[in-house]
Amino acid sequence: MLRSLCHELVKLRIQKKNYVMLGGHLLFLGLCYLAFRSAQGNFFRRFDKTMNFHVEDLTSYLDGLFFARIAMVPTFIVLMPIVVATLAGDCVAGEMQEGSLKLYVSRPRSRSRIILSKFFAVYLATLLYCLYFAVLNIAIGVLVLNISPTQLVMLTDRVFGTDVVIMGVRGALLRYFAATVYFSFSLTALGAITLFFSTVFNRMSAATVTVISFYFVSYVIAALPFSESIRPYLLSEVMNNSFLLWLSPLPVNKLLVNLSTLSLYTVGFLLLATLMFNYKDLK
Repeated sequence: MLRSLCHELVKLRIQKKNYVMLGGHLLFLGLCYLAFRSAQGNFFRRFDKTMNFHVEDLTSYLDGLFFARIAMVPTFIVLMPIVVATLAGDCVAGEMQEGSLKLYVSRPRSRSRIILSKFFAVYLATLLYCLYFAVLNIAIGVLVLNISPTQLVMLTDRVFGTDVVIMGVRGALLRYFAATVYFSFSLTALGAITLFFSTVFNRMSAATVTVISFYFVSYVIAALPFSESIRPYLLSEVMNNSFLLWLSPLPVNKLLVNLSTLSLYTVGFLLLATLMFNYKDLK
């Protein structure tokens, strides 16, 4: 199993699409910085009307870590799902399309072990991408901006009625990387779904486009009025609830529900992918 996992990681590492993904992230960061600089005045004026802060006080919170937290949104909600869908979609369908998968399974290997090694390779690659992007967000933020000893963390008021949380640098960094690990785990569910469709289709593009469409359509469904009862369990909802990690006290029960839902997505689609791959005709 370990040997197969290493083999799958090597195949993922040598793919040229990795350079496209890394370049895309740098482009995202550049756009984030431009938006960050151009919109901060309007942002603070709006905040000053609703919170007991003054604009001159709020400007000191615009530091490198604030920028890194802002950059998490396009990085982990837009870019990383595309990255994971591309990597996982290529694992079976891409190799099937190239013809290398037929030769690989012709040797005496367990198909279940093959699909599991591909899944764990996608997870490790996703974790490494998430950590790299998270560190790069901070590095660029610190490079172009200062670090404030007091951190202003933006939240959402859709669940808890909370707009901001204030904490120190150490607490902000710990929760920042905890949110990064949460994103990596949530993206693993998307990877399992992609792996399943990669066993269904014989073309990588079909598997990737299907999953990306499924992911973004779930946002549309979540916005519809009749989806209130199923909204907490939609993939887009549970994947992007890392803001819970910024709350104090930590809503442990809500986190456990989210992690359990993500685990069900992951295990369920991984089992489907394993069954589909075992019975797939590769000849």
